[in-house]
Amino acid sequence: MTFDYTPIAPIRRNRWMHRVLLATPVLMIAIVTSWSWFWMTRPLENDDTIIMLGVLSGFEQPIPFSTDTPYAWAKHLQQQEFEEKESSLATTSEWATCSLVQINALYRHGARYPMANDFTKMTSLLETLQVKYKEALPAWLQTYSFAYNQSVAEHLSLSGAEEMHRLAQRARHLADRFNLPKDYSPDAYVFEHTYVLRTKQSAEAFVDAFFPKPHRPVAYKSLPEGQDIPLRFFANCPKYLAWVRNSPNATIETNKFEASPRAATMVKQIREALHLPTLAALSWKDLKAAYNICSIEVALDNQTQAWCSLFETHSLYLMDFHSDLKKFYECGPGFNISVDIAAPLLVEMLNTIKDPTLRGYFRFAHAETVLPLACLLGLCAKTPLTAAMSDQAIHSRQYKVARLSPFAGNLAFHVYKCDGSNGPPQRIQLFSNEVHLPLTFCHAKTYCTLEELERHYAAAFHFDFNKECAL
Repeated sequence: MTFDYTPIAPIRRNRWMHRVLLATPVLMIAIVTSWSWFWMTRPLENDDTIIMLGVLSGFEQPIPFSTDTPYAWAKHLQQQEFEEKESSLATTSEWATCSLVQINALYRHGARYPMANDFTKMTSLLETLQVKYKEALPAWLQTYSFAYNQSVAEHLSLSGAEEMHRLAQRARHLADRFNLPKDYSPDAYVFEHTYVLRTKQSAEAFVDAFFPKPHRPVAYKSLPEGQDIPLRFFANCPKYLAWVRNSPNATIETNKFEASPRAATMVKQIREALHLPTLAALSWKDLKAAYNICSIEVALDNQTQAWCSLFETHSLYLMDFHSDLKKFYECGPGFNISVDIAAPLLVEMLNTIKDPTLRGYFRFAHAETVLPLACLLGLCAKTPLTAAMSDQAIHSRQYKVARLSPFAGNLAFHVYKCDGSNGPPQRIQLFSNEVHLPLTFCHAKTYCTLEELERHYAAAFHFDFNKECAL
């Protein structure tokens, strides 16, 4: 079964500063309280969680790191790359009788420590360099050590918890403007995470900032491993696992990229940056481990002066593309089944919109959850990514994971109830990373009705997960 994936371009905002709020909570409060009615009908403006990131880092501007991109950097990249579109935005009068009645959202977990397998490769590279070539290395690297150990691998980091806190604060501000319940009630709010610890930690960090303290204990929803199809469909579909995730099919293009002269040039460049002898053994896997350290340093501490300094800027963009190459086929439109299997989640989201007592449904999962759902919704370009693409084609490609599913990346339906005769009584808007995305199939409106959504995504309702996933 094949779905129609119609790309929708995100929207641009011009910003040059992006981190002051990380150090200036007072400014955060001032900006948040100044948001106007138009927050619900237009993309967020002045999201100053990203102020000064480029100034404080070693980069002239934030650079994408595929799925390891910090949320604040992704917001900057999303706004930087596309021209602003205001013509179709609703006017205040069109929404004067409307009130937000539900937020129905999916969040990726916040920034995490490296995956266990990656951390093993990272420590192996560091040990090899310091044992064999210590005197030749840059001075900072001769004594470098990780600020964390294997025990925290894959866990939510402090920066990841902060990402979730800020998302919750903005969601709380929106909820307060429409008088959604301040206190937790299992009838009004659902918080769901997967069995993976970092998603639970993300949910807890979000809840901690969403409800005033002290708040009553929250009953988190979490389905057992193997029964968690809505949030971990990718792990519960045998056909997908056999044909894509655990198959060479997903890495054909990444393997070509790694064997290309372009990759060899990058390995040569980083060998020189490390001051290693010409004949020193340094492989693509070593380069990838160094890149992983760089991306994690950015995600954890906004640090670009150490491992990231070993890479030329152009190489960092190519490494981002290399990661996107795999995700395009593993979690994107490269294979129909990679996206189709998100159908149970989309159906659940649209069905829970109908619950008259539900005010917020907040799900916390993974990049492998967010990316297929984004593509199923029509937010992913279908143009195939290949290792042979030119630098210009790589730069101008529409499928960019950093924009779709950075750390803490999110998709949300905002549901409004409207009184009077000026339009339908229920209106729904789609947000990607807090930016409103008008859906083209709802014509010139800045919203859709539930009927329009169900009609457009009818294939998802007819998708038989067990049948389609059977080998």
